[in-house]
Amino acid sequence: MDPNLFIVSAVIAGAASFLGVFVILRRLALVSDVLSHVALPGVALALLLHIDPFIGAFTALALVTVGIFLIERRFAISIDALVGVAFTVALAIGMILLPDEHAVEALFGDIAHIGKSDMLFGVILGALLIVVTFVLFKRFAHATFSKELSRDEASSDKKAELLFLIALALAIALGIKVVGTLLMGAMLILPVVAAKNIAWSLKSMTAFAVVLGVIEMVGGISVAQTYDVVPGAAIILIGGGVFAASLLFRAFGNQNT
Repeated sequence: MDPNLFIVSAVIAGAASFLGVFVILRRLALVSDVLSHVALPGVALALLLHIDPFIGAFTALALVTVGIFLIERRFAISIDALVGVAFTVALAIGMILLPDEHAVEALFGDIAHIGKSDMLFGVILGALLIVVTFVLFKRFAHATFSKELSRDEASSDKKAELLFLIALALAIALGIKVVGTLLMGAMLILPVVAAKNIAWSLKSMTAFAVVLGVIEMVGGISVAQTYDVVPGAAIILIGGGVFAASLLFRAFGNQNT
């Protein structure tokens, strides 16, 4: 594998898995999977306008995530319902706009088409997301676990929630080039649920999630290049295998305790 490709895929996987910890802890696994599909019309429009699909994906995701954040608080509508509405509308628009020749790339990703400038951008943005998540880790955790808050704490956690949603939108948009809109949600989920099965604390779960995410991403791309298969599908299949192995580890560990 090209060393530059190894670096960018590892950084993207690390950022997605790091944020994925809070996706799982907040019970947003299905929401995040559906949310990744919201990027489809943005990707389709970007392809039609011959601009970077990342710009289209992030624009669509940012508009939807911020919109959901504001509507959920203003009208007290379930976030699941709002994401469901956004998903169906976005999917319909995306399928109408998406050029047939780019359908596979948009849905499943194609890291082979990532240029050097895209790689540099991916590394910088991925590293920035990792740093931001690390710095705000305690705030994200507090917003996740706290139930009874004072007014000041609640206001602070609303800001943390918005920052988390924006970071999540950036991570999804960044990963779409590698695994596509159809499978990016799984990239956020699989390493974390596998890590949860073998971890003993939040910190160990986070560390395992990042490591497993990198292994799955790099391993999947290596398999895809070796056997000429779709990278996104190979990455997710390896992730599924790692999750199955973690279940066996957990079952075996429970038998010995």
